[in-house]
Amino acid sequence: MSNKGRNWLLAVMLHSCSKFAADAQLSDLEKAVVTAFRKSGFTDEQIKEHGRLDQRIPQELRNELFSPRFAQLDVKQSYSMADLGLDAPEILRSVMAIPTVTRIDVPAIHRGDATLADFPLPRRQALREHAFAMLLAIDPDAPDTAEAAAGPSFTIKASSFRCTERATDSVFDPKNEVYWIFGSLGAGTAVTTQSRVFEDIDSGSTRTFSSTDGCVWGQNCAAQALPPGEIATLVTLFEHDLGDTEDIRKGVAVAFAAAAGVLAASGVAAWIGAVVAGVGAAIQWLLVLGEDDHIAENAIVFTSSVVAKQIPNVGSSFDVVRRFTDGDGDYSLTIKVTHVS
Repeated sequence: MSNKGRNWLLAVMLHSCSKFAADAQLSDLEKAVVTAFRKSGFTDEQIKEHGRLDQRIPQELRNELFSPRFAQLDVKQSYSMADLGLDAPEILRSVMAIPTVTRIDVPAIHRGDATLADFPLPRRQALREHAFAMLLAIDPDAPDTAEAAAGPSFTIKASSFRCTERATDSVFDPKNEVYWIFGSLGAGTAVTTQSRVFEDIDSGSTRTFSSTDGCVWGQNCAAQALPPGEIATLVTLFEHDLGDTEDIRKGVAVAFAAAAGVLAASGVAAWIGAVVAGVGAAIQWLLVLGEDDHIAENAIVFTSSVVAKQIPNVGSSFDVVRRFTDGDGDYSLTIKVTHVS
């Protein structure tokens, strides 16, 4: 399976739910996952239902979904934060090996030896295979202190998108209705927002987000200081059919809450890229019973110093364009980053 490397968080979540359903004693990590589900509005019965579904997955399918380390987990085993700490380097390596992950050489750009054009979008064939991409713009010399949060304020929000090719699997309407969900994770905080539903989308359509829609960082679309350490955003595109968009948002939110709990308890903030990649895989499981189609997702991982150096002056901005395709629908989203004060 092409995304096996990033399915680790899904495996941990299902394992935790399975042990909870079996009334087994939970490790610190397993308790953190169950707590995240509860805080996101899941009842104990709903958590146990995910666990019972996990117990019915045949071993052959587990081997296809997960790496050997996670495919063998069962209710008789404990998986703790200490175990995750030992596995983190291999998880990070496998996620970074995905061909749709792009690492920007930030020091080279700051020296003038490279530009963003030197780091193009992944090829469409790779995007079709994975329906996932990640952009990493991390300054290795970035400060990782609380003082960094007292710096300038920025807004990061979606400004527009273009439908290059609409999805063709709609039965009742040849045009599409789509919406975007934005999950952000930084400094131990996870926030998830949802755009409005954009109707009558056809190939060639372009739409813009209002001033209060498409909020990525500054989740109310107001300017905020960026937190210290690495910040990650996962943007997911859905085609709206018969599903409840709020239920979809809650499913994304629980995956981010679980990820935030894992990061906070493990204390390994430097592998946030692997965590947010794992969120994407977990979302697809949590929404498997939903009636809206998941098209694709993109993750962006960055540090505040990268943004500050790119736009040092108040009023300056830059755009980030990311492509979303599963081989059927094909969209490009423009995200605008603005230095406000």
